[in-house]
Amino acid sequence: MSKSPWVNDDLLEKCMSQSKQNVEVESLKPSEPLDDAVPLGSEAFFPIRELSLKTGVNSVTLRAWERRYGLLKPKRTNKGHRLYDQGDVQRVEGILRWIQQGVAVSKVRALLDQGAMFDAVSPSNEWLASQAALVKAAEAFQGEKIEQMYQQIFSQYPANIAVRDWLLPSFEQLGKGAALAFCESIVLSCLMTRLNSFKGQQKSAHKVLITGLSSQRSLWCYMAAAMLLDKGLSCCVVPNVLQSNDWFSLVEGVQAASVLVFCESELNNKAADLVYQMQQWQRPVAVIGASFWLAANESNLKDSQDVKIYSEAFEGVNDFIERIIIPAPND
Repeated sequence: MSKSPWVNDDLLEKCMSQSKQNVEVESLKPSEPLDDAVPLGSEAFFPIRELSLKTGVNSVTLRAWERRYGLLKPKRTNKGHRLYDQGDVQRVEGILRWIQQGVAVSKVRALLDQGAMFDAVSPSNEWLASQAALVKAAEAFQGEKIEQMYQQIFSQYPANIAVRDWLLPSFEQLGKGAALAFCESIVLSCLMTRLNSFKGQQKSAHKVLITGLSSQRSLWCYMAAAMLLDKGLSCCVVPNVLQSNDWFSLVEGVQAASVLVFCESELNNKAADLVYQMQQWQRPVAVIGASFWLAANESNLKDSQDVKIYSEAFEGVNDFIERIIIPAPND
């Protein structure tokens, strides 16, 4: 599990103080007029959807960064449409670098305003309080509290950061038992709602089929979908296929451009046949499962151009995204 660092306390206090002064000064300025000199068709500027595609941060999160924390300052057309440029792309990339190191998004502006360097960060863990809160809510079976925390964190952070630094460590702390099952069921419901909310926005996007057998790894299917959606990809999640022989019909039926499959131990003795079958699909496939990966290695099965096998889910999903992502225009 990746460790997340704090910012050095003295540095952060100094940066936060200066940033607060900047905010107070800015609050005294008159509101900027809508910029009707910047047409939507200008090549130098682009809408929020384009910024989302270029950075892999969904539009909801980008708006939250702007409204709650002043991290972005888009230009506006005379009709109020947000417009961004390459400088905003670099700004978002800088924000991502900080939060990927575990810095809370509420503290990032101070660091950016002061031009803080990454070598000024000392090891610690920014997410411990959020993890502890989720564990406490799960053990108390507080479903509404879990939903509230989910909404807050998934609106402020890209899904891969929320999964890596919040959900996975919390699930690990819960161990096994009723509290974990309860927590996972609430999070699963939230992630399913998230998927449904994205469906109308990405009809023409690269479609990924995410599947498994008999509802196994359902939660991971939907966490993977959340990570893929942030990258502008379309997802079809079918986690309850009864037979692996049905996978090809499913791939063809939903017209998937690529496939993410969670394979469990019951498929180990069929590893060679399954990998051969997936190679016939002639599209990028990621197969995830620790025991399946071991079985494939024992059978000397090698990754092919299309089919790659992973033992660890988070690593596998991220690598799969890098393989299939379609670069945004002008990248």
